[in-house]
Amino acid sequence: MRSKQNFNAISAAFIVSASINIVYTLIVSYNEPQGFCGPEGVLLVQSPLLMLMPLNYLFMLTGVTGLLSPYVRGLMKRGFSRLDLKRLFLGMVAAGGSVYSGGNKYCIRFYGKDLVLHTIFADLAYVIYNIRPGTTCARGSYVTQLYCKEAVRELREFSPEFETRCGGEPSLSFVLEGASDVKIEASRVLMSTGGWISCSFVNTTCGLRAYPRLGVGAALPSNMLSDYSKLMSDVGLKFNIYQDKRYGCKGYLATPDLITIRGFFDLGGFLEGTKVKRGEFAGMEKNSLLASLIQATSLRFSSRGEAIKKIRELGYDDELKVYLNRLMLG
Repeated sequence: MRSKQNFNAISAAFIVSASINIVYTLIVSYNEPQGFCGPEGVLLVQSPLLMLMPLNYLFMLTGVTGLLSPYVRGLMKRGFSRLDLKRLFLGMVAAGGSVYSGGNKYCIRFYGKDLVLHTIFADLAYVIYNIRPGTTCARGSYVTQLYCKEAVRELREFSPEFETRCGGEPSLSFVLEGASDVKIEASRVLMSTGGWISCSFVNTTCGLRAYPRLGVGAALPSNMLSDYSKLMSDVGLKFNIYQDKRYGCKGYLATPDLITIRGFFDLGGFLEGTKVKRGEFAGMEKNSLLASLIQATSLRFSSRGEAIKKIRELGYDDELKVYLNRLMLG
C-alpha cells in the first residue's frame, strides 16, 4: 500500500512539474523571443525553451499513465488506441452498467461488488474522456458514476438501443469490429464483469471427481446472447446458449468443456483481483479458482468436503505465487 502511494505521489509530481514547465515556457517564450534567419532570409521567432516542450509533454504522459491501474496501464503500453479502449468501456457498461439522460443530466453508471473493476472503469473513462468518475459504496456493493454528455452520446452512437435501465438491449457490434487482441480483452472484461466459474462433483467408480463449468450472464436478452456467443467464438471459446422462457427468452452462456475452460485461462482468464462472491469458494480470486479447478479435474477425492478443501488449497497456492511475483516486479 505504501509503495503504491509513493508511486502515485511520484506520478502526480510528474504531472504538476510538467504543467508548470509548460506554462512557464510559454510565458517566457512570449515575452523574450529570440530570432534567427531562415533560408529565405525571413526572421523566424522561437525561444530555445520551446525545444523542451516535447519533454514536458512526455513527463505529463508519464505521470498520467502512472496514476492508472496496472491493467489499463498495461493496455496502453501494448499500444491500445483510444478507440480500442472505447470498445472495452462499452463492454463494461453493457455487462454491468446503465446509461441515463434526462433534462441536462447525462450519466453512465457501473455497478458491482468488485472494487478493482470500478477502478478499471474509472481509469478507462479518465483516459478516454478526461473525466474521473466518482465511486460510492452502499450495502456491500459499489456504484461508479460518470457524468459526461460526450460519453453518453458516443455510447448511443455505438449502440442506439443503449438504455439498459429502460429495458434496452445494447449491441456489441462495435466491440465485434475490433482487432483480435481487443476482442480477447473484451471477452476477459465481459467474463470478469458478468461471468462465473462453478463446479459440480460426481461419484465414479474411481472416486469423487470435480467437473468445472464456466459461464457468463444470467438473464441476458436474446440479441446480447448472440453477441456474447459471437465474441467468444471469435477468440476461440465455444459456449452453449441456455435460454429460460420464464424470463422472456432470456438466458446465459455456459460450458463444461475443459478445452474451452483451459483456453480462457490461456487468454489471461478473469481480470486480476476479481473474486468469487457466493458459494463454497466465496472469497477466492476467480483466476485462482479457475486454475485450481483445471488441476482438480485430474484428481480423485474420497468426499465432497475433501475436494473443496483441496481446491481451496490449490487456489491459495496460486494466489501466493501471484503475490510473490508482484513483489519481485515491484
